[in-house]
Amino acid sequence: MMPKEPMRGATLFSHANKMTKAYHVMLTPLCKETGLPPLALDILLFLANNPEHNTAKDICRMRGHKPGIVSVHVERLVNDGLLDRRQTRLICTEQAQALIERGRQVQWQFGRRLLEGIPEEDLATMRRCLERMDGNLNGICKEKR
Repeated sequence: MMPKEPMRGATLFSHANKMTKAYHVMLTPLCKETGLPPLALDILLFLANNPEHNTAKDICRMRGHKPGIVSVHVERLVNDGLLDRRQTRLICTEQAQALIERGRQVQWQFGRRLLEGIPEEDLATMRRCLERMDGNLNGICKEKR
């Protein structure tokens, strides 16, 4: 069932941009402490949380980052000893584990803050809607232009 007026694209993009900005605000203290740029820490956490998606191409595809930007940050993480590049696969090193754990705590706190005050039944509805939207987005992306 379609609402009378769908949410405008500008509103959706604004929410997505705010979410990214808020996420990076929460990562900032850890970034300052470690000297890592937010995107480098984000890439490290993405790889740690999604070990099945362990190539630069996966990061670009799933996170929407440009290959050149990902390459720069991956090189930094490799040079800092936080990633091991095995052929085309990127593996988090033992040295990265403490940082990954702290980053995951920030991610958990971000998720809690983001959903604060939303009743469980509304969260269940939101999850169903997001799953449906994901399916719709996949369909749109597969359409031939």
